[in-house]
Amino acid sequence: MSELLLHFSIPFALVAPILGLKRALLAGFIATLPDIDALMHVHRSLTHSILLLSVLAILFILVSWKAGRGLHTVTACSLSLLSHPIIDLFHSPTPILYPLSQYSYHLSVKMNALFSEKIIPEISAEIDFEKTDFTRFESLDAPIFTDVGFIISLMLVASPSIYYLAKNLRHISLASLFEDRYSKQLDKKIDVSSLGKTQNVSRNLQPSVCKDDVTIIIPTLNEEKAIGRVIEEVREAGYKNIIIVDGYSSDRTVEIARSMGVRVVYQTGMGKSMAIKTGIEIAQTPYILVMDGDGTYDPRDVERMLEVAIDGGYDEVIGYRVNRENIPLLHRLGNRVISTVISLLMGQRVKDPCSGIYLLRTDFAKQLEITATGFDIEAEIVCQSLTFGRVVEAPVRYRKRIGKPKLATWSAGIRIVLTALKISWLYNPVLTFSSLGSILGVGGLAILLWQLYMRYIFGEKAWSIGWAWLGLVLLIVGLQSFTIAIISLMLKRMERRLMRLW
Repeated sequence: MSELLLHFSIPFALVAPILGLKRALLAGFIATLPDIDALMHVHRSLTHSILLLSVLAILFILVSWKAGRGLHTVTACSLSLLSHPIIDLFHSPTPILYPLSQYSYHLSVKMNALFSEKIIPEISAEIDFEKTDFTRFESLDAPIFTDVGFIISLMLVASPSIYYLAKNLRHISLASLFEDRYSKQLDKKIDVSSLGKTQNVSRNLQPSVCKDDVTIIIPTLNEEKAIGRVIEEVREAGYKNIIIVDGYSSDRTVEIARSMGVRVVYQTGMGKSMAIKTGIEIAQTPYILVMDGDGTYDPRDVERMLEVAIDGGYDEVIGYRVNRENIPLLHRLGNRVISTVISLLMGQRVKDPCSGIYLLRTDFAKQLEITATGFDIEAEIVCQSLTFGRVVEAPVRYRKRIGKPKLATWSAGIRIVLTALKISWLYNPVLTFSSLGSILGVGGLAILLWQLYMRYIFGEKAWSIGWAWLGLVLLIVGLQSFTIAIISLMLKRMERRLMRLW
């Protein structure tokens, strides 16, 4: 066997320049999978046969091609998988042609040069083969890496990684120079037709939208570096109804806002959620737009959101941040997790539930039961809006933050997920419990597969009747819970349609 690190680094170095580092990491990981045979006590003829692996690779490529998604990534991963037995072929006897051939082959290629009066090259290629011994592995004897192989692997991994790192740093340093150009391009790219096939939205913004019908609520806490620019941009976009809801800032935030003639009120209670609740109670216009005061959002996008809300009759319009490279990587990952949790629990897909800009119909907003205490307020509003109203997302710009961030990533993320679970418990308990029960079925299926594997590979003495019964019971409970979850989801969608008709 070749060393495991080489199996990873060679596909990684080949895929990275074409598809990027993330897909290269996936391809490198896939390339190491055949060596799992030693851990699973399976013979190499099943995992190192290029014929069997080709059938598997072609199957995945066809599925990806029919689905119309991820074809390049699947193809790269499939070729990486096929590279494993080819690399092993040059290192040790490999059953590469199984089941057509019962022999393991080893290809040895050497090239020498004899330096004397003349340079005499010596090239030799030799194929050795031996009868395949079909005894399973009992221990893992393949090296993870060797001294020479480690240096080669390090060079293969480091070269594309350093290239992409330098490219990203250069992009960050030049980002401010191209901000205006990017904004103009974004104006052309953003089209309400991209919001979804089921959304009946006008493609051209009509001047009939009255900007005086919306109140811009900006919750602030120590935003003196950004608040002046935010107010100026809001006014330049044509909005006069601006309310700064301050959380008792210790800097010049309130002073700057009042000097610009903007109404400033202090929130009741503590936390961002109380600031938004205070603004909702004060607002008198038909619509409310909540926007962070750190300069990350462009007020020019508010008109698009207002147009979508009026034309579609939506209760909430969430600003979906399209240029997500300005969102920190950890926040992007957390937002993806939170989006998945909320979408599964509430039965409707929401891509950006943590967005700091969203439009609410005022009479609908005043009926919300706000119980959150911090940055989980957005998730709570989204969940209640999905339960009692109509929600849609509209594309908006997202810029780098001005000033020091206040969001504690881990604690805020956990709190938002817990808020989603709480809302689901309150407004859709059947789906919540049935979904949790379905998870038991996955565990039961895993236990059953494990016991079957032990029974048919190692004999009847290796499996446990107790574990098998536990797995069977969990599987039955999980299947019943899954059925209830599907029925609950269908009833929830029917309820939403009836509410819309009513």
